[in-house]
Amino acid sequence: MWSYLGRRLIQVPLVLLVVSLMTFAITRATPGDPVTIMLGMQTSPEAAKAMREEFNLDRSLPEQYGLWIAKVVTGDLGRSMRLNDPVTTLIAERLPISLQLAFAGMLFALVVSIPLGVIAALRRNSWIDYLCTGYTVAGFAIPNFGLALILIYVFSIKLDWLPITGIGSSEAEEGGLWKHYSPFIIPAIALGALQTAMLTRLLRSSMIDVLSQDYMRTARAKGLLPSTIVIVHALKNAMIPFVTMAAVQFGYMIGVQVTIEYIFAVPGMGSAVLNAVINRDFPVIQGFTLVIAVFFLLMNILADMMYALLDPRIRY
Repeated sequence: MWSYLGRRLIQVPLVLLVVSLMTFAITRATPGDPVTIMLGMQTSPEAAKAMREEFNLDRSLPEQYGLWIAKVVTGDLGRSMRLNDPVTTLIAERLPISLQLAFAGMLFALVVSIPLGVIAALRRNSWIDYLCTGYTVAGFAIPNFGLALILIYVFSIKLDWLPITGIGSSEAEEGGLWKHYSPFIIPAIALGALQTAMLTRLLRSSMIDVLSQDYMRTARAKGLLPSTIVIVHALKNAMIPFVTMAAVQFGYMIGVQVTIEYIFAVPGMGSAVLNAVINRDFPVIQGFTLVIAVFFLLMNILADMMYALLDPRIRY
């Protein structure tokens, strides 16, 4: 396993190099001059020139990339053109909030999808199975921002049960457990709805496949308890593809929660990237994209490591 882990870790810098090249190329190909956007149309040529020199925008594209990647290797992701703060400082402030929101969304997805997937597989072609399937279809069909607005209207405006905003605020941090975690409930449900649908369908299919295997019939013939057969034998083996998808989706959620963070005024990574794209803040876009890519790669490696824990027959 350790040799496999070493090989995977060696691949990480190569993947990040490709990501950095693509991100750099896309940001430079985006229409709009960042200096003009930052300083305005009426700025003096001297001020515009000084800003271009400060952020190396007066150099050729290969030189810009080379200077930036040389700093990245040393841990310096540059400074925000709009805020003039180090990108690493912005990441340190916003990444924990985005991780909390993604963790809440994935927790909701796991809590709902695992029992639904198991029940749908055990009651195949029954009304329960059809109900679970209908739920997954709705999860695929409704966009997260649409679901967020529906949940806000029902639980925040009509019933006044849950707050709309408050994630990352000082009031929530100092107001106890409910005050701290209640703002996460609606965003987590809206963010995790799609993942819930995907994971439920995947686990249902995987459980149906496992339950039809010969060793499951042998376990029943031995007189094992149904709960032991389902949990110890069937679910454990069915979780292998489920873990892969869950890990990928967790990494994916970090990068796609832009709309949720915008709707709920969450000061996380997504809202920062959105503001950076609007203002053509190249260092922030490039730095945040690299961090999201690192997190995504690490989640994939973690999923591979968990295979051996779920199935001892798997060796790397």
